[in-house]
Amino acid sequence: MRAATAAALLAGCHLLVAGLAGGLLAFEMHALVERPATGVKLAFLVLPAVYVLARAVITLERRGSRSGELPGVPVTAAEQPALWNLVHRLAADVGTRAPDELRITGTVHAGIAEDTRFLGLRVLRRRMFVGAPLLTSLTEKQLIAVLAHELGRYSHTESRLAAVVVSGREAVLRAGSLLDTDRWLQRQVVQLFRAYAKLFLLVSRPVSRRQELAADTRAAHLAGSSAASSALRELPVIDAAWDLFTHRHLTAAWEAGYLPATIFDGFFRLRTSPDLQEELEAVRSAPSEPDRGPYDTHAPLTDRIAAADALDAEPESWGDRPALDLLDDPTPLLDAAVLDTLAPEAAEKERVDWATLNHIGARSRVVHGTERLLNAAAQLMAKPPSLTTVLDALDAGRLGDLGPASSVPGNRTAGPRARREMARGEVLAELAALVALAFSDAGLAHWELDWLGRTTFVTSADDLDIADHLDEAVADHGNTRGLRNALAMAGVAPGYRPTR
Repeated sequence: MRAATAAALLAGCHLLVAGLAGGLLAFEMHALVERPATGVKLAFLVLPAVYVLARAVITLERRGSRSGELPGVPVTAAEQPALWNLVHRLAADVGTRAPDELRITGTVHAGIAEDTRFLGLRVLRRRMFVGAPLLTSLTEKQLIAVLAHELGRYSHTESRLAAVVVSGREAVLRAGSLLDTDRWLQRQVVQLFRAYAKLFLLVSRPVSRRQELAADTRAAHLAGSSAASSALRELPVIDAAWDLFTHRHLTAAWEAGYLPATIFDGFFRLRTSPDLQEELEAVRSAPSEPDRGPYDTHAPLTDRIAAADALDAEPESWGDRPALDLLDDPTPLLDAAVLDTLAPEAAEKERVDWATLNHIGARSRVVHGTERLLNAAAQLMAKPPSLTTVLDALDAGRLGDLGPASSVPGNRTAGPRARREMARGEVLAELAALVALAFSDAGLAHWELDWLGRTTFVTSADDLDIADHLDEAVADHGNTRGLRNALAMAGVAPGYRPTR
């Protein structure tokens, strides 16, 4: 009954719009006949309202994104036969239509999107999206469980209307999206659609929840309970690892104009890094779930895992190989899928190995952290911003003036000794970074980044321990002679200034 009611609401949405538009036009015609002057005045309100309602109908029938706006890289059956064969077999097993298009995306998700008519009552085209991180992190059985669940949400096995409701939920959420909420009349129509959508989502939520649970059951029977529950446990782990990877490693040297030459070998090394196993195991043991709102149809993840284990289902005759083995020549495809998620200028970035990328990324951050000291010294000494200018300012007793004036309240009005004390720590850190850059650019040191995102400065010689020289340079009566000698021995140019 709930499925039938929800399906009726889908059909009723068009009737609502048509009824409103028809009622307004009938009222306008009546006014023109009975009181022509009033009818003309009302036309200035009625006709724009009918126009807005007509646009709303266009919104309801919008087919979704154009091909060029869709995420991911499309793959054909000729390009990836094993993956397509698997998807077709799973669709037949769960009792639903196979997708018309398969796209590999750079996100930790799998899903289906449809172009529909009549708010999901008629499906024109179905697309399946498979995340590249899933293909590189799951076994074949685990991937089967994930894909079988997504296809099972649209299964007609139990109820034709339930599958219609699942398609309709996505279409209803688009209702009114083409209207301009800055305009009063269109804003009122949008509010009407939102109220109608809330009603539909509330009525259809139990139907979709049962469909989700049935999809989990089908996935467990196809892939086996062990693979289904382990896939559910692994998804938050992959998500956490991918988030760390993309934010701290993949784009570590983005501003400097670089990306890794190969992406997923780095992701594999991150996921298998001993330093990261404790954190990932904590996510696996107690996964956190985002708040998806009151209309979400998924059961809690722990309940889904427990339900899959309770079925104790044996898998069909699937292989236990890595899911990546389903792909032919996977590296270019997966890299292209990830690049698709980045800004368009990603295609213009230079590709380098991971060690070089980590060094460049760390160096770029250090360069940014030295700009304040270089500019302050240049302003004080009326010289170009360089390491030598900084040392000249320290030799001239300007330590207190090199510190950031805004770092401590009252710094500008404090006495010379107080200013020196307040500036010493900041200047020492920035000077150490500047000297490290000088040694690095001289080929005597480099930065390394571990998979937890921690940066280490690694020297290639034993005589680069210059901590005492740095302390001496920022002392009350600073002396930079030892530091200058060490720089000269390292081959650092007198006017050294780091370039980005």
